[in-house]
This record gives sequence, structure tokens and C-alpha cells, in this order.
Amino acid sequence: MADDNQLFKSFSKGKKNIRFENDDCVIYTRVSGAKQMDGLSLETQLKGNEEYAKRHKLIVRERFGGTYESAATDERKEFQRMIKYIKTTKHKISKILVYSLERFSRSENSIWLSGQLRKLGTEVVSVTQPIDTTNPAGIMQQKMLFLFGEFDNQLRRQKSMAGVKERLLKGEWCTKPPVGYDILRTNGEKKIILNEKSKILKKMFLWKAEERLPNEEIRKRLVNLNFRCSLGRISEILSNPFYCGIMVHKALEGEVLEGKHEKLITKNIFLQVNGILNEKKLGLQTRKERKEIALKRFAKCESCLQPMRGYIANSCDTPYYKCNTPNCKCNRNADVVNTKFENLIEGYRISVNYDKLIYQQLKYTFNQMNASTEENQASAKAKIADLSKHLERLEERYILEEITGELYQKYKAKFEKEKDEIEAQISKNKIEMSKLDDYISYTLNLSINLREMWQHSDYTQRQELQNTFFPKGITYNRQKDECRSIETNEFLEEVSDLSGTFANFTLEQIKNFTPSTSWAC
Repeated sequence: MADDNQLFKSFSKGKKNIRFENDDCVIYTRVSGAKQMDGLSLETQLKGNEEYAKRHKLIVRERFGGTYESAATDERKEFQRMIKYIKTTKHKISKILVYSLERFSRSENSIWLSGQLRKLGTEVVSVTQPIDTTNPAGIMQQKMLFLFGEFDNQLRRQKSMAGVKERLLKGEWCTKPPVGYDILRTNGEKKIILNEKSKILKKMFLWKAEERLPNEEIRKRLVNLNFRCSLGRISEILSNPFYCGIMVHKALEGEVLEGKHEKLITKNIFLQVNGILNEKKLGLQTRKERKEIALKRFAKCESCLQPMRGYIANSCDTPYYKCNTPNCKCNRNADVVNTKFENLIEGYRISVNYDKLIYQQLKYTFNQMNASTEENQASAKAKIADLSKHLERLEERYILEEITGELYQKYKAKFEKEKDEIEAQISKNKIEMSKLDDYISYTLNLSINLREMWQHSDYTQRQELQNTFFPKGITYNRQKDECRSIETNEFLEEVSDLSGTFANFTLEQIKNFTPSTSWAC
């Protein structure tokens, strides 16, 4: 009978999940900036990962990272080298060991990345946040950590950009100035002044404005002055209004301001170089994006899968989306497409009737996860106690003149550094309840008001929201006049599914609902 069943294999559905059950693993370490090297150092991460591998009898096939890289993008060189190694090595890598999940990635793609790795049979394992990803509850816990890491990133970015904007509004440039400028600090005051290179840069502007030289000819003249510059760099310099005293920055949200720094050229010369005066424009203008076409480049034509552009028809001030592929004929009123998109995200809305139940379940899930870290926390506290004893004994030996002052200072710094690192990790691993409440409330508020939040947002906010909903964008089918998602934010989808599950509950079941791991799916 079993052999007969094999004849029906071609009619089977679904795919068998790949999961390598072996001892092969790789280690990945990273800090996000040079300043962080003195905090949760690469050495501490590597040591923790090595100890975990030794304790669980894992074979470390390769080590990646060992440098500081930004988590803003997952095009990091070391990260990509690791992914390539996992895909091509003869070893079946079952685990990527990281010190904590935020060391792996804090970007909005982290859930997608971990899911893709899981399809390859490889799990991301945090040695300080024990999560069992062999079951749905563990997978959801991991996704929540990734989501909250990204939320924390957005909060930090928002606070940082607010500070940058405040300084820019005062006319103060707060990042590294472009080539041709130096920063001079006198009596605690910072000034941005022109340096020797600025004389050559001024020649570039004058060559372009007065002689109308092409960039290639400018490049050749610069070589004769021992100033090497690529064509792309020349274009970048000539189009930077900083040189005529104007500041542009993404924190200004499309506005332009006068800066306090020295001017290299006049505004008229800059505008002439960029062909703006020839168009009879009297000042430097920036085009403000219209929120009605926020789906441009995000939406793709379903026929050719090319990004659709957005534009405003001047004759009637009507917004449109259009595919640029010849003969595709995918052109549609943007208001109609936006409505279709709103209908799409509406399908992921959670019912306000069940927000308290979902809140209870999410909070219970994280409390369970925090409870599972108690063993690690106890071990870390024991290490702190040992280090405190070492420090006391060290001080005693120094007082009794058993060791020199040089040895005392050396080992005191060593023990204090280890103690600080462990204490920092303890506070990081244990999610504060007040912060957890904020995270869950933010997620639920987003999921309850998906359509409204997108409708009332400006162009930039709309793009941030829609990229959060659908990381790979959407497609628009002109024949069926409908929008479809390519890939949905997994956490958003699962919270929506949880709401759908509660919708099928009877009043008695809702009344007697008790959160448990069986509901974390």
C-alpha cells in the first residue's frame, strides 16, 4: 500500500520545511559605529558566541563581521559575504550565532531575511536571548524582537533628525561640510570656512558659467592643476547649493535655508551653472512632492513588473500613475489607484473589538520570552558578583603592596570593563514593561487605523508606511483594476490573522479567554 501511495507524489501539495539538524554554524559580530566599540565590543560578542558554540558542541565553520557597519541597509559587505557563504559552502549551516538579535539586523527587512534563511534550513540564534524557533510561538517572539528593534531605530532617528533640524534652522551646518571647506573651532565656537581647495572649485564654477565647458573638459583642466576628480564628482559639486550659501538637507523636508558658512560663489553664478536662470526662474526652488502620487516607484505594472511613475497633468491638475514600458498602456488616475491600495491595506486592519485580547496575548508572549532569559540573567549576575570580589581583592593586594600600581590600574580597568559590559547586556536583554507597553500600543494603533494613517499622512510618511506594510512593493493590474501585494510584513499579517481568529470566538470564549503559547502563531 505504501508503494502504491508513491504513485500519487506528483499530486502532493505544500513543501517540506528544510531544517538542518547538525552541528555546523557560523558566527556573526557587528557594532553599528566606531563609538560603540567601547560598549558591547566585538571581542565580547565573539567570546559570548564562542562559549555558546562550545557549550552546545557546535562546529564553527566560519566567522564573519569583526567590524562596525550600519544596520540601515542589509547590503553590508560582511553580511552579504556570510549569506553567500551559507548558500555556496559544502557544509549545511544550521545556525548563525549572534550575540543578540539586534546585532544581526535592526532594519525593516530583518523579518524577511530571517524567513529567507529559514527556507535555506538556517536559523538565526541569539546566544543571549534563548528562543526556540522550531515552533510557531518562538518564531513569533523572534519577529516581535525584530519589529521592536526597527521601531526603536525609528524613534532614535526621529529624535536625531529633530536635533539636526533645530540646528539647521539656526543656519548651522551640523555634518561634515563638502570639499573645499574646513571646520574651525575658536573659543568653543564652530565656523565653516573656505580652504585652499576652494580656489580650484571656484574656477570650476566660472569655467562652466562663463565658458560653458563640458564636464570632461573641466576634468582635464583639473588634472593640469593636480586636482583629480571624476565626472560624477564634478556634477555633484556643481549642483550643490552649499557653495552659494544655501543649505539643503532631508531634515528640512523639502525646504531650503540660508547658512552661516562662507560662500564660494554668488547665487546668480550657481543658478547660471545649473541652467536655472536661463529658464527665467528668479530664485532657487525645490519641487515639493505631492502625496497623491506617493505610490510612484512603489507600485509596479503587473504586466511588465516595471515601476510606475507618478505625474500631475498640467492641463487639469490631475494626478496619474503610468508605466513607461512602450505599448504597455498601463496609465491610470492616481486617485483611483490610491483607493485600490487603501482597500488592500484595509484587509489587514484588526478589529478594535479585539484589541484588548490581542494586547493580552502579545504581552503574555513577551513575558514568557523574558522568563526564558532568567537563567542567562542569573548567570550574568553571578559573573558580576565574581568580578566585584576580584576588584575588592585587587584593591586589598594593592594596599598591602603585594602588586605594583601599574598592575593594579591594568587589572582594575579590565575587570571594570567586563563588569560594565555584562551590566549593559542585562539591562538590554530585559525588556522594560513600560517600553513593552509602548511597543504593543504602537503596533495595535497602527493595525487598527491602517487606512486612516495612510490617508492623513504626507508624501514622506505615506512612503514610510507603505514600505512597512509591503517591503517589496505592490503590483497594479490595469485590466482588473486592482492592487496586489508582492510580500506582506509578516508580523502585520499575523496580528491581522489573530484578530480574525478572535472574530470567530463566541461571547463565552471571549469572556473566558486566557493568553497562552498555543495562540502565538
